[in-house]
Amino acid sequence: MSEPKKELFAKINDQMKTALKAKDQVRLSVLRMVKSKILYVNARGDMADEEIIKIINKYGKDLKESITEFEKVGKGQEAAEHEKELAIVKEFLPQELSPEEIKNLVSQTIQEVGASSIKEMGNVMKAVLAKQPSIDGKVVSQLVREILK
Repeated sequence: MSEPKKELFAKINDQMKTALKAKDQVRLSVLRMVKSKILYVNARGDMADEEIIKIINKYGKDLKESITEFEKVGKGQEAAEHEKELAIVKEFLPQELSPEEIKNLVSQTIQEVGASSIKEMGNVMKAVLAKQPSIDGKVVSQLVREILK
């Protein structure tokens, strides 16, 4: 069995040093927050890249929700600041799939699982998210509902 890659935490630390030297306060604070969230789960940051990606993905989703909430209440400046933070967080996430690629993955998984009704949605969701953990569950859920109608 191969050793899981552990390069992402080192990359985050290197980026923090670069941001500190460049006096880029926004980038530095975002990277500190990401590092804090990783260290909260594992005090040494000694985790596989896949686990770190899950943590960063969760933080990205939290930022997206904050942006939505700020826009609802008319706080455009805070939303813009969170957009900048989200852009920094996305640098550490794998490339997102296009809507067409997600739809193909969902259709393929439905065929593999053999699902034919909406009652089997849970099995399909598990299988899709196991293949691509970084996909937004809401998008997958919506596509599964459309296809299994």
